[in-house]
Amino acid sequence: MAVLVAVVTVLGATTACLASVAVSTAGDMDFSGLDASIRAQKADIINTIKAYEHYRAFTTYKRYDELGYLLYDPNADEQTALRNRALQDEAWGVASGLTSFFIARYINADGQYDLERELQEEWAHDAQTQDLNATPYFVQSDAERNRSSFLTANMITFAVAFWFLTVAQITEKKIKYLWAGLGILFALAGIAGILIGRFML
Repeated sequence: MAVLVAVVTVLGATTACLASVAVSTAGDMDFSGLDASIRAQKADIINTIKAYEHYRAFTTYKRYDELGYLLYDPNADEQTALRNRALQDEAWGVASGLTSFFIARYINADGQYDLERELQEEWAHDAQTQDLNATPYFVQSDAERNRSSFLTANMITFAVAFWFLTVAQITEKKIKYLWAGLGILFALAGIAGILIGRFML
């Protein structure tokens, strides 16, 4: 009987250890998820700032480029035409200088800047170089906490088994076999709980 009590004690301690490991793992997953979430927010903010800087440069480029065309007047006299040509060259010069401040491949066929496409491509690039998905970590964290809660509850089963076996050990009447049997049943239920908590949750 003393051996059974010792076995149940060891199993109870094992359950407590597994529950503790699950809680620790859940904490690690929370930290990893938070880290990924922060990286995702950082990437989103940086990409948005850069994309809108490019978009602003593009709209300024378009304004100067169109201004250059508007300065052309086929009916202007020679002096006005020369002045307009100088202003036109200046406007187009500014427009040309602005082309290095945005990415030309994001200009659509209709001449509009595809801001959303740039944001999506930058996000995809960041996702390839770093972990930005926090969801799997938080899902795993929840699973580990559920495992810990189950194993912690399972410790009660071993406590009951320990109680029955202890009563059986100190009882000299035949009823001790009933107590021992109940203790063994609860111990087996506890072992099943360990297996479920360890491998099925």
